Amino acid sequence: SIKADFCLRCKGDSMTGDNINDGDVVFIRKQDTVNNGDIACVIIDDEATLKHIYLADNTVSLVSSNLSYPPIVYKEDDCKTIKILGKAVALSRIL
Repeated sequence: SIKADFCLRCKGDSMTGDNINDGDVVFIRKQDTVNNGDIACVIIDDEATLKHIYLADNTVSLVSSNLSYPPIVYKEDDCKTIKILGKAVALSRIL
């Protein structure tokens, strides 16, 4: 019943503030754009990451929900290496 195109298994603790933990499976709906604040799957130099995304004038900010991690801000020139793969739409956890 989940309308998703692919999923990824999370590694690390950068999204624990949203209750997304190491080992969880997050389902992603493919789309090229997302709204500010959405949790998006983003590829940066061949590595996928899951972060809140904020688009502003000539910058892309990727924000973890774990406050131990500072935001990652990319300026216009750096943005060529970033691609939005889609929006997180569901989560699965094995207890």
